[in-house]
This record gives sequence, C-alpha cells and structure tokens, in this order.
Amino acid sequence: MTNYDKFNREERAICSHLFRLLHESLNKKGDSPFGRLINLVLERKIKFINAGDMPNQLDFNNIGIYTEVAIIRDYFNINKTNPNSFMDKLVALIMRQERITDDCRLYSRLDDPLNNPKKTHPKQIRQKAVDSKINLTKNELRVYGAVQGMFNAKPDLVLTIDNKLIVVEAKFTEKFDNDQLVRTRNIAQVWTELLFEEFGFTEKPDFAIVKLGASKFNADINWKDICTLARLVYPPEDRSMIAFDLGLKLLHDLDYE
Repeated sequence: MTNYDKFNREERAICSHLFRLLHESLNKKGDSPFGRLINLVLERKIKFINAGDMPNQLDFNNIGIYTEVAIIRDYFNINKTNPNSFMDKLVALIMRQERITDDCRLYSRLDDPLNNPKKTHPKQIRQKAVDSKINLTKNELRVYGAVQGMFNAKPDLVLTIDNKLIVVEAKFTEKFDNDQLVRTRNIAQVWTELLFEEFGFTEKPDFAIVKLGASKFNADINWKDICTLARLVYPPEDRSMIAFDLGLKLLHDLDYE
C-alpha cells in the first residue's frame, strides 16, 4: 500500500477493480460476485424497462461485462462508408425521445458537409453548422445536440445476462446528476432497439439503469455492497481489496457512508 492508495479519488480507478471482481469465478453463476450483484439488483426491485414479471431464476446465458461503453460511436466508425441507414434510425429514435415530430431532418437529408462522414463526425454536426453558417431549425439543434451527447458519452459499466441489459452509472465521491441519468437511459434505449445484436442478444432485451455510489446519494447499490462481495473473494492484502477498503474508508470519513 502507498500513500497514493489513501487519497486516490478516481472513479475510473475503483471501477477498474470492480471490473476485475466481476470476472472472478463466473463458473459459480449465482454464487460468483457477478451473480451476487445481479441478485442484489433483482432483490432491490430496480425497474427494468419493457419487462414483464421478473424471472425467479436466471439461466446465466449471454454473460457480458463491459466498461466505458461507446458502442454508438464504434458502430458508426465501422459503418461510416454507408452510415445513412443507421444514422437515420438513430435520429428518428432521438426525435421520439425528445418528443419532436416535425421540423427536423433525418441525417441523410442534411446539407453537405453535415451528412458527409469524411468532412463531419456526428458529434460535430451542430458545431459545424454554426461554424459554416448552415441554418438548422430549433428542433434540429436540439436533436443533433443529443446526437453529439450520445457520441461523446461512455457509460461506466454494462452487464448483460440472459435477456437483460444493465447499465451501471457509477459515482465515487460525487452525487448523481439527473441530466446524465436521463441521457444514460436514452443511450440504453438506443442500444436495446438498434444495437442489441452487438451485445449478443437475439431480440430486444429489457434494460435497467443502476446507480452505484455512496449511500448518502441514494444509490441503488453502494460501495459497501461491493466491498462485501470483494471480501468473499480477495484476501486483505489483495490490490483490489485494498482499493475497495480504502475507498469505503474515504466515503466514511466524508460522512457519505
């Protein structure tokens, strides 16, 4: 242990240890850290969008653990020679999310260079229009602003199991931001409607947004829960266990736990 371990507040750092923990003993299914975390999500009745009755028992198929997921950006990059179909579907879905029904062109109908991936990346459309003095309507500015946000966002952790997709919005010492949570939910809807096959699903999955953070900020899962899972696997001298224990101590010292 070093002094740096004692004062490091990097959310990304503690999430990297969680990523490692969730891969431990996956063959144990429900008794693995991954399985126990999923069971916590179910026990705490975190809402799944589009879900019917929750299953009494999980099959542990299609297990996936992903960090800092930017699949909208990545999918566009591998299809940018012919992006119109995907981008038009994305824009149409964002219009629904923003409750916009008119006065907004789909990507393929924008002026060049805004719909030319060789000249403009989707996250630059709104700014490029301003810089090039290309008029966008008020609704287009709103929709393509949301497009920009989706291309820039990288949700912290994504878990897949059976027909469920769980997006974990993680905070360490900070409180949750409602605007960010709404954007994360909208991103998850795009994934489940347009990109579900890329996550190994054969049909649109149910999805949930799970808040992981300090108890003080009304987290669904807190870092004390994660420490409890880690202690089932790691000895006290393990690097990840050190990180979790010191992280929990920091939150306690800040009166967050």
